[in-house]
Amino acid sequence: MPLRGSRRSALALLALFAAISVQAEERKAEFEPLIVSALRVPRDASRVTSAVTLLDPEALQDEGIFQLRDALNAVPGVISTSTGGQTGAIGSLFIRGTTTNYSQVVVDGMRLSDSTTPLGNILSASRVNDVGSIEVLRGPQGAIYGGESIGGVLWLETPRGSGDPHGTSWIEGGAFHSLATHSTFQGEAGGLSYFLSGGYEETKNDGPHEACHQGNTSLRLEGKVDEIWTIGSTFRGLDNFYDDHGTSDNRVDSELVTAYATGKISDCWTTRFHAGYQQEFYDNDSEYGNYGADIRAGSISCDHEIVLAETLRLLAGIYGHQSAFENTIGTADSRDRYGIHTALEWDVAADLTTTAAVRWEDYDAYGDEFTWRIGSIYKIHGTDTSWHSGIGTSFRSPSYLDLFGSAYGEGNRDLVAESSLGWDLGVEQKIGSHHTVEITGFQNKITDRIQSYPTPPINIPGESTTGGLEIGLHGSALEEALGYRVAWTY
Repeated sequence: MPLRGSRRSALALLALFAAISVQAEERKAEFEPLIVSALRVPRDASRVTSAVTLLDPEALQDEGIFQLRDALNAVPGVISTSTGGQTGAIGSLFIRGTTTNYSQVVVDGMRLSDSTTPLGNILSASRVNDVGSIEVLRGPQGAIYGGESIGGVLWLETPRGSGDPHGTSWIEGGAFHSLATHSTFQGEAGGLSYFLSGGYEETKNDGPHEACHQGNTSLRLEGKVDEIWTIGSTFRGLDNFYDDHGTSDNRVDSELVTAYATGKISDCWTTRFHAGYQQEFYDNDSEYGNYGADIRAGSISCDHEIVLAETLRLLAGIYGHQSAFENTIGTADSRDRYGIHTALEWDVAADLTTTAAVRWEDYDAYGDEFTWRIGSIYKIHGTDTSWHSGIGTSFRSPSYLDLFGSAYGEGNRDLVAESSLGWDLGVEQKIGSHHTVEITGFQNKITDRIQSYPTPPINIPGESTTGGLEIGLHGSALEEALGYRVAWTY
């Protein structure tokens, strides 16, 4: 339990020695990456008012980092770990002092975490080989993402294929009967891009009865219909097995498929349609009996970006989501949710951008929620300094087990959602041409916290507060032969 107590800190130091400097020159020539997660549409980093970190999966692999949870530890304000310490055990994600179920995971545009779906399996099983983009959005993000985003949002995308047809394969082995292999194939042809990857790994870990083996695959197809419309589809699958110290066998089988279309209704109006379906089947065989849970979810959404003026942009979206949960102890239910959100992005001055967003959504299980967020970013070109600030609200809905009961006891259908109000203020400073330091202070107040145990669950009166400081430092030296990244969180 790495986060017990009033002080929470983490230190991550990652170093890269590149074999040749040509790779660094090629990367320097590329365009600066865009941030997608902040408003669900691509944005220059200089316009993003939230605290966000973008990780490059290719650079992570160069550094020898292949597990997703290890990569996330490079982000200030984030601690990601295997709950039990072993490969294959459930993973945990702590953002700004909140636990795993306070953060939302979005993969290929579809949220995978809600009141029914646990995050631990995707955090424990994912590798960076089949991820094209990793963005960590910190702080309450309810105005854009709705529930389960009190700590923040983890945004992942399957890579897009590019270039002439080509592929890579690798295999590694080590102690504890560990073996891993992975292959990718990608390219472009006639307006169609494709990316396909697959891998397998196994290990017995460093203790008795801790064996794990898993296979995974991912696919993206994308093509231009004409000069206006682009359509595409993704698929991700996982089959994971873990022996939990000989007391239980755990198997997870999950699939995610999405379809999307992006186009222009006019020169100033861009629209994006998205549909997704996810299923996850968990089976636990232990000395105490069998427990299983089946989760199915489908969603459809539409996001619009309208340029009202040269300095003013309107963003709006609508979505619907249905999830079903069933387990072997008698809990079986499905719920619908739907909602709308809108945001204004205003370039107040050449170097100052402000955003304001609001969201309303309705949950079948207990009612509706209204959330908002306001943020600004100001860049001082003379000193290469950027200031960002934001304040907003979010919430966490009761889980199905909280509402309807579990093997540990009865539920409570009168629960209300937890709500939060959080702010942050940060600065990013470039030092020379090769080093960047960022410092962000934050605070988040959570009310109506749900105490799940002992049962029946209750809402705890009063406030719970998390607050602290995030410091990040990254850059390169020795003509970019040495790269480094340091993250420290108090």
